[in-house]
This record gives sequence, C-alpha cells and structure tokens, in this order.
Amino acid sequence: MLPDNRINTPLDELEVGHVFRSPGRTVTETDVVNFCMLTGNWIEIHSNVEYSAKTRWGERIVQGQLTFSLISGLLQFGPAIQANYGVDKMRFLHPVKIGDTIYATAEVTAKKDKDDTFGVGSFLIKAYNQNGDVLQRSEWSLLMLRKRKDLEELILKALPKFKE
Repeated sequence: MLPDNRINTPLDELEVGHVFRSPGRTVTETDVVNFCMLTGNWIEIHSNVEYSAKTRWGERIVQGQLTFSLISGLLQFGPAIQANYGVDKMRFLHPVKIGDTIYATAEVTAKKDKDDTFGVGSFLIKAYNQNGDVLQRSEWSLLMLRKRKDLEELILKALPKFKE
C-alpha cells in the first residue's frame, strides 16, 4: 500500500480501523547531535562512542524522544488537527540506531464528539525500522474539527487577502 500519511480528515469522516502509513526517513548522526544540542540531552549512550560501545547495544543509540518527534513529521497533521490532546502508554520497544530508517503508522482506534465543532480522535501510533521491528508504540488523542465545512471555513479564514 502506498503511504497515506497526511492526517487531515475531519473527525466525522474518519473510520475506526483506517491506518495511515508514512514514507521512511533515515536517522543520521546530524539528527542525533542536533537533538543533543537542542535539548541538552548529552547522555553518554547517545553522545559517547567509547562508552556506548561497552553497553548492551554496542553502539550509540538514538534518543527515544527524537524518534517520537520524528513520528510527528512522518505522520503529517493537517489543519483538521487542532491540538495534541494527550499521549498515553508510550513504550520504547527496541533501540533506534544511527542509520536506521524509520516509518510510522497511525491506526484510528476511537472517535468521541466534544461538541458541535470539535471531537477527539484516538490513534495507535507505531514506529518501525527497516526490518519491520516495532520501535515505539503509543496512544495519541488529537483534538480535531468534526465537520468538513468547519475545516474549509478555517482554511479560507487563514488565507491572506491578496491585493490586486
């Protein structure tokens, strides 16, 4: 199946069981170092070649939070998504190594109306490596617009008014 990674369907049009699939992205040395710089996370398992060579993995591994962050880019959230409502049951199942290519899936697991305009979509999110191993899994709740007309109105309001 070809990747369908743009989650931009209003809640009322989502179908429980639908799976969004991302293309792949290879995690690089630059990604890891930049994440260390951005977060201050210089834990030696991520930043010290000599130390990490002596660990159970025998090499540096990618920060779990970096992989979590990359998932948000692989699964692109369009304007139907209004906010991240919560992440539950996050598990780091296998280490991600520099040079691994990661993919993500988001399975719609539930829908709940909040009011006439908004609802909450629940998704089982998984990250995989190039071998098909599940690296991370978590349950995400996203605040979403419910109706297509509300999504279209928002997009039209957000567009600039061009002067001729």
